[in-house]
Amino acid sequence: MSKRQFKSQASSSRVASGAGFGGFGSTSSGSTLSYLTEPPNLSAISDANVVVAFKNLSKKDGTTKSKALEDLRAYVQAHPFELDGGVEDAVLEAWVKFYPRISIDNSRRVRELSHIIQFELLKSVRKRMEKYIPKIVGSWLGGTYDRDRAVARAANDGTKSFLDTTAKMALFFKRCESPIIDYAQEALGETAQTLSDERTMSADDMQAKYFRVIGSSISLLSNLLGILDKDTILKHQEKYEGILSGNKKLWAFASCEDAFVRRAIDQLMLVCLIKLPAVIESGLELVSHTFIAEALKSSQTTSAFQLLNLLVSLTSKYPEVWTSSYKAKKSPLSRLRTFVEKGSQGGPPDYWTKLGMLVLGLPDGVLPSEPDVLLEFLRAFRRGISNREEPRTNAGVAWATYFSIADRFITLLSPEAVQEKLLPEGIFPVFEQYLHPTPSNDSWAIGTNISTLAKGLGLCVSVKGDGKTALKDEWARLEKDFTSKILTSLPEQSKDYNASQTAVIAISHRWFKLLAEVLKADQPDTRDLLVPSSQRIITACLGSMVSRNGKPYSAAATVESALRLTPTAVGSSPETLAAVESFLENELPTLILSPSGPYLVSILNLFRTLPDKKASFESIWQSTIDGLLALPETSSQSQAIAKLIANDAVSKISQENSGLQEFLLQGNAKAIQGNPDARALSEAAITFRSLSSATSAKVLDRVLAALDTRDSGLDGALKSLEFISKSQPGLLNTQSSIHVTLITKLLGLTEISDSTLASRANTLRAIIEKSSGPTDSETPHQSSLVHVVRENLETAGPQSLTIETLVQQASKVIADAPGSPPTAIFPDTRIWSEALLPLLGQAPNPALGVMRPFAGSVFLVTQSSTIPNTRPARDINGYSIPLRMAMYTTALLLHEDLSDLLPEELQVELYYLLALSSELANDQIDLLEDNKLFVSHQDPDAVAEVRQFLINAHEILGDAAGNANFWRDHAGAKQSPQNTSPVVRLLISKLLEASSTNTPFAYYSSKALGGLIQALVSAHGWQNDGSEAWLTKLDILKTSTNNILGASAVLIGLEDSLRSSKMINTLCNRLISDVAGAKAQSEKTLGLLVLLNSVLSVYDEDDLPVANNRLVFAVKQILSWTEDLAVADAQLASEACRALQKLLPAIKDVYGSYWETTFDFCVSIWESNEDAALSNERLPMIGMSLKLYSILQKMADDDNDDLKEAFELSREQACDGLVKLLKLDRSKETQPLEFVDTMLSRQVTKIPADRIKDLTEFYPLVASDFRMVQSAAFDVLHKALPKVQQELSVNVLLDGTTAQLPLELLSLLLNTPSVQDIPDPSEFPSSIRGYLLSWLIVYESYTTASLKVRNDYSELLKTENYIGPLLSFMFVILGHSDADPLNLERARIDNSMIRHYDMWKANDSESNERSMNWLLVNIYYLCLNYTPGLVRTWWFSCDSRQTSLAVDSWTQKFFSPLVVEDTLDEVEKWAANQEPPADDEKDLVIKVSKRSREIFAGYEVDELMMQIVIRFPDNYPLEGVKVEGLNRVAVTEKKWLSWLRNTQGVITFSNGSIIDGLTAFQKNVTGALKGHTECAICYSIIGPDKKTPDKRCQTCNNLFHSNCLYKWFSSSNQSTCPLCRNPFNYGVDTARRRRGEE
Repeated sequence: MSKRQFKSQASSSRVASGAGFGGFGSTSSGSTLSYLTEPPNLSAISDANVVVAFKNLSKKDGTTKSKALEDLRAYVQAHPFELDGGVEDAVLEAWVKFYPRISIDNSRRVRELSHIIQFELLKSVRKRMEKYIPKIVGSWLGGTYDRDRAVARAANDGTKSFLDTTAKMALFFKRCESPIIDYAQEALGETAQTLSDERTMSADDMQAKYFRVIGSSISLLSNLLGILDKDTILKHQEKYEGILSGNKKLWAFASCEDAFVRRAIDQLMLVCLIKLPAVIESGLELVSHTFIAEALKSSQTTSAFQLLNLLVSLTSKYPEVWTSSYKAKKSPLSRLRTFVEKGSQGGPPDYWTKLGMLVLGLPDGVLPSEPDVLLEFLRAFRRGISNREEPRTNAGVAWATYFSIADRFITLLSPEAVQEKLLPEGIFPVFEQYLHPTPSNDSWAIGTNISTLAKGLGLCVSVKGDGKTALKDEWARLEKDFTSKILTSLPEQSKDYNASQTAVIAISHRWFKLLAEVLKADQPDTRDLLVPSSQRIITACLGSMVSRNGKPYSAAATVESALRLTPTAVGSSPETLAAVESFLENELPTLILSPSGPYLVSILNLFRTLPDKKASFESIWQSTIDGLLALPETSSQSQAIAKLIANDAVSKISQENSGLQEFLLQGNAKAIQGNPDARALSEAAITFRSLSSATSAKVLDRVLAALDTRDSGLDGALKSLEFISKSQPGLLNTQSSIHVTLITKLLGLTEISDSTLASRANTLRAIIEKSSGPTDSETPHQSSLVHVVRENLETAGPQSLTIETLVQQASKVIADAPGSPPTAIFPDTRIWSEALLPLLGQAPNPALGVMRPFAGSVFLVTQSSTIPNTRPARDINGYSIPLRMAMYTTALLLHEDLSDLLPEELQVELYYLLALSSELANDQIDLLEDNKLFVSHQDPDAVAEVRQFLINAHEILGDAAGNANFWRDHAGAKQSPQNTSPVVRLLISKLLEASSTNTPFAYYSSKALGGLIQALVSAHGWQNDGSEAWLTKLDILKTSTNNILGASAVLIGLEDSLRSSKMINTLCNRLISDVAGAKAQSEKTLGLLVLLNSVLSVYDEDDLPVANNRLVFAVKQILSWTEDLAVADAQLASEACRALQKLLPAIKDVYGSYWETTFDFCVSIWESNEDAALSNERLPMIGMSLKLYSILQKMADDDNDDLKEAFELSREQACDGLVKLLKLDRSKETQPLEFVDTMLSRQVTKIPADRIKDLTEFYPLVASDFRMVQSAAFDVLHKALPKVQQELSVNVLLDGTTAQLPLELLSLLLNTPSVQDIPDPSEFPSSIRGYLLSWLIVYESYTTASLKVRNDYSELLKTENYIGPLLSFMFVILGHSDADPLNLERARIDNSMIRHYDMWKANDSESNERSMNWLLVNIYYLCLNYTPGLVRTWWFSCDSRQTSLAVDSWTQKFFSPLVVEDTLDEVEKWAANQEPPADDEKDLVIKVSKRSREIFAGYEVDELMMQIVIRFPDNYPLEGVKVEGLNRVAVTEKKWLSWLRNTQGVITFSNGSIIDGLTAFQKNVTGALKGHTECAICYSIIGPDKKTPDKRCQTCNNLFHSNCLYKWFSSSNQSTCPLCRNPFNYGVDTARRRRGEE
């Protein structure tokens, strides 16, 4: 046995010996709670898992025990009573032995589970548990007193399950009385050492467990005694006496450190006083010593109240515990004083009440008749009250008890002692501290408990003899001090003037509050003392105000407090009342503007409440007002009048005072302009109804006049209206004549940019409208709203109400008359139509000819008459009248379902004008036009609102189409009210009629018609039944039609629905035949092609219902026009290309020359531009030719050899033509231009690299303002640069020149953009995109360039400082400068996106903001990868610490891992491809560790490895790599360090190239080892000391290692050369070597 084991057992033995004689025996055999109790025999348990669980209950770890209990619980629940009677007896036997110890475990969860399992076992075995109850009842019931609520609840749930009534509980306790007593006795006999193993448990945990067991056992015993009757208790009296009688250890717990145990022992003693008084009587000395001598001097935190409660009962029954039974050295009063001095110690307010009961109930002899002792007790009492930890809420009860105890002490002392000692030292200071508080007397602070103070005052008054005289003298002193403070308060010039006045006011409040409490308590003697002194103080205050001109406002405040708090004290004295009245009559008008003014006004108002003083009050008030009005206007004057009228009692006399009314009117005008004093006056006048009717009307007129954004008093006017609406809304209701004006002005204010003012105006409008109230017929309110709406629709100007506001008002009108909304709320269609005429008279932009589906229809439009170009009226947003009407109508119809309530004619007109307006607005947005429906396309807010209008208009027209089930024919059945078929039929007829001419009006009507028919077919489909008849009835689908626009609209609207139509089949064949005979010079040819293209849109290329020979003839005829058509007629050329797009694929298998002619036609179009601009007139022709070329290009892959040959022959010309188109100037990036540029860019990107003649002409295009041009140019350069760089690398190497980036490319990097170039964060301006794409091209040049070329490029970028501005701009955009960098994870930019930017994907599927962020992130990655040294230089020189820190953390998180990974991969690739070394050299051994981010480089020398390591920092490459030596071989320390520094320097100054550094290290090693020979002794180059041979023989010149020579000399006993045997001059060589090193 080891010493440690022996000591452990020895300590256990000593622990056990404390419980009995003979080592372990007595404890282990008798105790059920001790940890030394032997575990039960578990062999009888059948379930092995249960055995394991029981064994785990003996473990020390609480978690293990909790898991074991959970397993036992599951086992018990799996064996209910219904299943074989529950668990087996062996389990019960084991549980009964484990339960007592488990139930007191330190783990809360273990204790809780133990009680839960006990309950589960009870349910499982039921009556079988009865025989085990005596063994576990103590632990079970003891658990109900556990401090932890969850544990106690678990134990209670078990007991209450079968003890559900009080009677059952009493019976159970009666039957289990003996086992409970035994358990309590056993528990009380335990110690902390027997309950816990000190080897595995801390002292604190042991003590906590011990007190938990003691507390629960004492509580259990108390409860037992409390429940059982005396007769039952007497049966086991001996047992009780064995525990309780003379048990010093038990009763000593009254002063133990655990509050729970202290409270429990106090409760036990209380129960014993009732149930076992004999036990107490037999040990009164012990009780006195325990609970008085010891408990009172010990800490009783949270148990003090229980101890007091016990002492009160104990004193009542056995008062001798304080006298004859008390044997301690110190007196019981001193012990009680020590206890009282600590305060309630966490007790409730009743603590102080109980304390008073105890002190008042102390037996004679305990309280001495010595004043000093009693005063010391009172001092201790006050210290207890003022204790820092004493709750302030207890102060009232405590001070009441204090005065009760003081009253008792007075009876113990002589009158002289009371007068000279007790009152001056024990009571009077409380009055001093109350009136004149000081920190030094803080223990006397009574707080706000005035009633208690009054009680103390009454106590003093009730003292007989000279005590009352002492109080009078003390009160006279306090009165004198108060009066002196009033009269000597600091003058107004003093810096502490206000502090001085405030201090006096505080004293006056306290003085008269006390007086009010005395008067309330009706204490005659006290009243007679205080009232006269208070009256004298009032008189002194009045005199002070007069003598000092009202400057000591504390005097006025004192009088005001007296009148407010104790008016009876003033009124009861005729002299005092007369003095106040005289003062108000004579002095108030002159003192009203003094600092005392506010208090004087209050005094005047309080004076009115005195009996029979109303008339005097009115007279004084009038004279004061008149005196104020006679003075010059000042802010003090307004403030004083505001206070004087702020009284409902003066409302009438205020209205009758004409001078005051004029003054109030002027004050209102100033209030509107923002004067704060005037504002207070105006609000007071309104609140207290001081304005007469006439004045009120004038005030309202002035307020309304200021309701204008140009008026400086707008805010003030709104404030006035707001106040009136809250305080006197009746003023607004009486002004019905100006209702419309008021509503209009407030509506206008709701639209201003100041959201606060707008919200206030809207709230006011709602209040006014609500106050007006509707009537049965159309009210003036309703008609005024309609008038407001119509006026603002038919005119437009900067002051016009917004559409949103008008819609809101219209909705209210509709809500007022839901069944029959007035049609007047809709725009006047005649005015709307006239307003559209100037816009519909302008010829549409010919660029629309490239936009499908109407395309060439725009070419048919002619402008027959010149419409005067008048400047339309516009609102503040730049919206014209027709646009405002359209937006209003859309918003109203969208939110209000009025389709079944409006007349059909009105609906048709509204839909018609709405459709035309939406077409005009759509074209203006697509074409980026200005000064049409809205003023500018560059206003993003306006464009966004117009786009929303277009969406809403489309939805409304779509809903109308969706509800038109019978739009082609009249339906026989009755239609629902929502059916819009009649309206839609009329609308189609109107649009067809309007499209019958070639005017712009007809063009837009045809577009609206096509859209409407598309919506109808989409909603209802196209039924063939009756379709031919409907088409025939239209009488426009024929070759000779006069309504080509209308016919095209119908064909476009129906599209593929007409494929099976015989009528359209016939029309298609006839049109093909007509085209085959048409001439280019004919005027009808263009219309014929437009109609043909509309018909061809019905069919696909492979299902044209026309014979091939007809198609061939038509194609040949069209191509016969093409020789000079591109120059002669661009419109006809456009439609010809469009027709060929359908016709040529239909004859793709036919051979002939027309394939070559078509390619030539396309090329001729591209080369036909004489100027360098892409005009709107030629745009459709170019766009259609590009589309035609794209179709032919796809067809060239088929088997038609003629087509293939024609394509190849024209390829070079086509490529030149496409590049020429790309270089053309463009004006605006309109929708048609974007469509053409998209097709052009697709074709340009398909040009083979070898067809590009000059790359330099593409660099400027990267800076184009047009995105698709940029994209195409970038794509060409992106594909061509790798080959160019490869050639450049070879040329630079052969010629020995310096590589240069193209000047055209460098010029693009000069103009670095700024944040101001991004007006909206959601935009990606073309200028910034071009700049960033240029940088992408720069780094594209790095990808395939050689190391030499890369270094040349980097040196160029460094010399001209190109990269610094880029990074500065980049980190402003990405948020680093604001310390809020873009979170790539949240932005969903993954590693693949960081490494590669896909321009086409970004264009097609990413938002502008995300595309820009992606490009910036990729460029930063490329900067780090290819030019890390330049980035590092910028980072080190960054001026903003905030930016550099943000860049550092951002790089470290998102980029460094990628850059390090790429660098390691590059090094691995380089190492694998090293050239074979020379014969006398070896390879540099490279090992890469990606996990540790390290590169190991070694060079083998004589089987030893010379090795270095290159380590990457976390924020690489912002910080450079670190080169460190691992194993130095063959060189000196000095040279080794030089190599390391050299390697580090090469990496740092060669733009961070690790490969350059490794190459430099390899060269240093191989160069240093060249010429070294092996040692002639050991035949190695490197010796044991890792050095090369350095000892040379002067005779034979052979080299040796110094260590080898030393061993040779030692073994041979001679100093001769091993080879030549001549003497070896070791010293000479050493000296030479040293000189050489120096």
